[in-house]
Amino acid sequence: MKEKLINIKDNFLENLKKAKNDVELKELETNTIWKTGILNDILKWLKDLWAEEKKEIWIEANNLKNFILEKLEEKKLELETLNYSKIEQEEKIDVTLEFPSKDKWHLHPLSITSKLLEDIFISLGFKIEDGPQIEKEEYNFDKLNIPDNHPARDVWDTFWLSDEINKDKAPWEKLLLRTHTSPVQVRTMLSQELPLKIIVPGRVFRFEQEDARHTCNFYQLEWLVVGKWVTFWDLKWTLDTVMKKLLWDDTVLRFRPSIFPFTEPSAEIDVQCKLCQGKWCRMCSWSGWVELLWAWMVHPKVLADCWVDPEIYSGFAFWMWIDRIASQRFSVSSSRLFYQSKLKLNEQF
Repeated sequence: MKEKLINIKDNFLENLKKAKNDVELKELETNTIWKTGILNDILKWLKDLWAEEKKEIWIEANNLKNFILEKLEEKKLELETLNYSKIEQEEKIDVTLEFPSKDKWHLHPLSITSKLLEDIFISLGFKIEDGPQIEKEEYNFDKLNIPDNHPARDVWDTFWLSDEINKDKAPWEKLLLRTHTSPVQVRTMLSQELPLKIIVPGRVFRFEQEDARHTCNFYQLEWLVVGKWVTFWDLKWTLDTVMKKLLWDDTVLRFRPSIFPFTEPSAEIDVQCKLCQGKWCRMCSWSGWVELLWAWMVHPKVLADCWVDPEIYSGFAFWMWIDRIASQRFSVSSSRLFYQSKLKLNEQF
């Protein structure tokens, strides 16, 4: 009986060397140790042996079975390694090769404009911040000095999340699609140390009638400076510097005093239309000027609501329409064209 076990082991090792794939390994395992295998056939004769011999043969047979399983696993790993090496050699590529740049992807005009703006502001020492597009009413309105009953809320036709989501929430906790990037001002003042110099590029949403300058989904870039002795002169210098880097040195700006109930003082800034050179077109509503941004000194109440002492610190902020900037820079007659997937337009950039 012992000789038969030795023969099984020898035959197994010989056949194991010849196995070249998982199918042959499985076949060898089936023929050796499964119920229909050679080893199991031998164990059927144990009942005819003496008790001591039966115990001894059983132990040796069990050890042989474990040995066979171990060798099968080793062989399986060996074949996997060889297979992977073969695939690696067959599919090897030289990652240092240069590929032709024809048909290479390119950025969207809005992305190009946003990246250009970020580079300009980074060169002036600003940091880039971001925030959620689904925002709380508290951050979008309340902490910006625009309470629920304030007439300034009429400026924004807001996309609120469904009643099913907001019905059980407190008024300040209700969720909406942010109408401007200003909530990031609040989040930053509440979470970071002063002084602050940040820009906030991002997507915003308003339920607006669409025309050459307005869309219900558009992109803003807002910036905020908070520190000691920050004045309106600092605001005007920063704005003039940025706009001339962005739209070239011949850019003509116009500051118009304006009243925003949630800021003091405030201004609207126009640029002489680059499309018609001030001679009237659809983009400038036949006025020769395009409103590109709003600017203001941060209201003391907004600073106080963000735990900033308005007696010590002051700040300015303004935001611009990236869409309108892109229209002026690339001479595109309507902001809506950027959202219509017109390859004839986008492939020019």
